[in-house]
Amino acid sequence: MLCFRWATCYDFAYRGNHLLVRPMLASLLSSAKAAFSTAFYAALLLSACSSAPAEAETGKEVAHNPTAVRRAVSPATPATLPTRTLRITNDTLAGDPFGQELTVEQLVEAGARVAARKPFQNRHVPGQTDTIVVLRHQGNVFEFYRTPEKDLLQDASVTNFQPAYGQRLKRRLQKAHRASRQSIDKVRIGDTERANYVSVTFQQGCLSAVHVEPYVD
Repeated sequence: MLCFRWATCYDFAYRGNHLLVRPMLASLLSSAKAAFSTAFYAALLLSACSSAPAEAETGKEVAHNPTAVRRAVSPATPATLPTRTLRITNDTLAGDPFGQELTVEQLVEAGARVAARKPFQNRHVPGQTDTIVVLRHQGNVFEFYRTPEKDLLQDASVTNFQPAYGQRLKRRLQKAHRASRQSIDKVRIGDTERANYVSVTFQQGCLSAVHVEPYVD
């Protein structure tokens, strides 16, 4: 029997006077598998080559721009300032911290509003009813014991020192105590009779809050 191959798709053979044609199925399957394997490995190599430059570029960006890494780190919180507590005896400042007597009428004329009124029975005059008046002015709060004769300040909280009374209060307190810029100073000012008190808070050398507690009987 004479056998030969023609092209790549079929086997041809002569048996006697007859021509036999046989498909090359095994050869085709082997060739297809080889082609698929070659394409698969080529795709993997291309993927690896394309990802490597991206990683290299990321490394270069971090190296040339270190702030990109620092942005991810939260800024450090400043250390808490130490608190100093002091006591001062000053009859003038404790008895008259504003430098002049405040009245309900003066504050209302300056723009204060009446936040509350409450009747109160006078303890010393039978049958006399006085009034407790609460005023608010630019963030500051004042409480007066108001009688027919006069207004008695019995409590005040001041955090805004822009009004005229706040400016006077600030100047007088800064003269009484030189605050440190490296701490929080809480100063308690009282008189010798321990009846009137002014509590003052300084933040890093700046006056921030004042609580006035006069004695009212």
